[in-house]
Amino acid sequence: MPSLENTKIYSWDAPAPGGTGTMKVAARLSKRYDGIAEHLGMTAHTDASEVTAQMVKANQAVKEGLLMKMRINYRKSDKYFGADIYVPTNKVSDAIQKLAGKAWDGTGKITSCRDRVRADFR
Repeated sequence: MPSLENTKIYSWDAPAPGGTGTMKVAARLSKRYDGIAEHLGMTAHTDASEVTAQMVKANQAVKEGLLMKMRINYRKSDKYFGADIYVPTNKVSDAIQKLAGKAWDGTGKITSCRDRVRADFR
């Protein structure tokens, strides 16, 4: 987990339990999400007082089905890296299709995004 100064609170609309409607949820994630948050339907907040959503920890949100862990590869300064990211469950197909070429970690660019399960069992 990054230090607090390297994080922001991101909120999004998640499908409500039971499948009827949506609910506003928020979690503290790395500032590296700034380049992709809009594409994932997330809104960044610098201060917790701005958030009018249910706060959850990222790992707890995965357990509750509000976020899904995915794997990205990105290029920064002619070197390639990989990272796990959290994506709202209703935006997984959007992430796979739209995140390539988006900014990540300052000057980095995402080269690919895939489901985390495939990364675990290669």
